[in-house]
Formats: sequence, C-alpha cells, structure tokens
Amino acid sequence: MRHAPRPRWSTALLITGGVLTAASLAVGAAGPLPAAHADTGTSVGSAVAASSSSRGLHYVALGDSYASGFGVAPYGSGPAAGCAQSTTDYPHQVASSLGLRLDDRSCAGATTANVTRVPQPTGAGNVTAAPQVAALSASTDVVTISIGGNDLGFTDVVTNCIALGQDGPLFSDINGVSYDHCKDHYAPVVHGVERDRLAARIKNTVAPRLAQTFRTIAQRAPRAKVFVVGYPMIAPDAAQSPKGCFSSIIGDSGLEPPFPQNSFPFTGTDTAYFHKTEAELDGAIQSAAQARGFTYVSTFDGSSAHTACASAGSAWIAGLTLTDHPDPANSTKLGDTGYGLLFGSLHPNAAGVAYLRDQTVAAITRAHGHTHG
Repeated sequence: MRHAPRPRWSTALLITGGVLTAASLAVGAAGPLPAAHADTGTSVGSAVAASSSSRGLHYVALGDSYASGFGVAPYGSGPAAGCAQSTTDYPHQVASSLGLRLDDRSCAGATTANVTRVPQPTGAGNVTAAPQVAALSASTDVVTISIGGNDLGFTDVVTNCIALGQDGPLFSDINGVSYDHCKDHYAPVVHGVERDRLAARIKNTVAPRLAQTFRTIAQRAPRAKVFVVGYPMIAPDAAQSPKGCFSSIIGDSGLEPPFPQNSFPFTGTDTAYFHKTEAELDGAIQSAAQARGFTYVSTFDGSSAHTACASAGSAWIAGLTLTDHPDPANSTKLGDTGYGLLFGSLHPNAAGVAYLRDQTVAAITRAHGHTHG
C-alpha cells in the first residue's frame, strides 16, 4: 500500500549518521544496579561462595553493545575511546563477583569481524579498537562473548521499522517504497511463498561467521572455558502480547519535549516478526556455540516477561526515547534533524545487565566449581 510522502523530519529521523550501530541505539539513564533477581534462578552471593576456586583466573570478555553495557553509564575508556563500555557491564560485574582478573574488550557496534580480525572504528575521532581476540592467549582461563546482532543488521532493521501507529504506516520509506509493516519488506510473499530475508541472512551469513569466530577463539585460547552469552528477549511473544504493544515515539508532543519515555513504536505485525527473528538468531548462536563445545548461556526465554514492552519497573530492555538536544555523552544524533535517541534503546537497562550477570555467574560457577583448586 502506498502512502503520501512522510514529513521530511520523519524520514531524516531514521537516517543515522556516524557510528550508529546495533550498539548505538540507546537506553536511557540507568539507576543503581539492582541486587540479584529472584526469578533468574541464581543468587550472586551463593554463586560467589560456591566458586571461590575460580578466583584469580584470567578472564577475557568479548562482544558487542550487549556485552559492553551500552546505555548504562558511566563509561570507561577501554578497550578504546568511543567503545561506550560501561564500567558496570556484565563482564565487570561477573569479574567482581567471582574474583576474576578481567580484560574487557567488548565494544559497542562490534561484529564478528571486529572480534577476530578487523580493527573497529569507534566514532571517537580516528580511534579504533584492535581486534578483540588479540587479548586471548594460552594463559586465558575464561572467555565470555555476546555477538551476532550486528552481523544480522540489527540497527537498520530497527530504524527501518519504526511506525506511526499500531497498524502503520512506517515513519519512512524503505528504498523508496512505503509500507505499513517492515515485515512486508524483509519477508515479502512472492508467488505465494514468503521469502524471509532475515531468516536467510541468519542461516547463510550469521551462522557461518559465528562458527568461524568461535573456531578462532578456540585456537587463540586453547585452555579457556568459553561462555557464549545469548541475547535477552526484546520483543514479546504472542503469549505476553498477542496484539503487539505499540507506543508512539512522539506521542502528543508535536515534536516538542517532553517526549514519551521508553516507547516501543512498532506495529503488532512487526513485533511478532521481530520475536520470530530473535528466536532464530538465538537458535543459531546456541547451535554454533555447542558445535564448538562452548557453554551457551541462555537468556532469551528467561527474560520473556521483561521485554521492552513490560510495565515500568519490570522491563529489562529499554525502549526508544527521543530528545531534541542530542549530546554525544548520552544520545545518538539522528542525521541533521536536531533530534536524537537517548543511549541504550532496545538494550539491557541496569536490571537487564544484572540478569545477564546472574546467568553468566551461574554458568561459570558450574563449570569451574569443581575443576580448579
């Protein structure tokens, strides 16, 4: 279905310059880190007591914005300025909980190539982060990694799919074509057959890249126990939200602040499609990890009641929040519009980071509790 051209601001809103990556979409300001969640099945305190034998192990953390804690300030300077690595990301919390010696190489926006071989531009002038596996060696004991979303093209999908209403249309055209739902672009029906481009990319591109990345990690750190930490659920399944959970990024603001906080501006059709795609990505990451003999730390199903659509105080994933005063310290500027998104959109908030910490601590404790004295 064709629609009249969108207002100029809305089209430009989705044209993100610079280094807007899967890591660069934002979470708003995060409060103090919560204690361990009762419903994660893990108590950090008991995990620490059970895993005292893991203390002092050399721990290297790899990955993208979900590992680096993008959106949960304050940020440190490592592994390079501009990586937006939180000083309270889950690797830092895991290391603190278990007494591990941490070398955190996680960097917002990283792809599998940035993990294995390609220096990563960080958006801080000409600064680049070295390939992350440079930190690995035969003396590395523990490795964690969260990766794959940027290889799928998470950012483009999110920005292309922002909608004006529960049933569309989308804010802006995709390649010059107007849609009510971005699923019609990513999974068109051709001669009665759905051609799901994202599913095909997961199978044909992301999965082989994951396999190669995990092979490289195994070669560079042959003694290490490797924990592949999956992504938590962003979009709810039909059981949690059968008709979607649209909320406007603009609301009734008329493009003047205050703007709605933590919005979820996606149609019901696209919410269901997001969930399906997330589940397929989760399955691909798990399969690649297990094929290499790595431990897969599942966070997808366990976070189903805490997606970006959950009620305030219950969500572990931040929604999208618009600002008319983009500041490089806390937001990503959206083209030349004068607007931006607060850091951390569709990324774990402080509670979400704590959940990732709990699951990872439990996995490392199980693996090391009886193998190191």
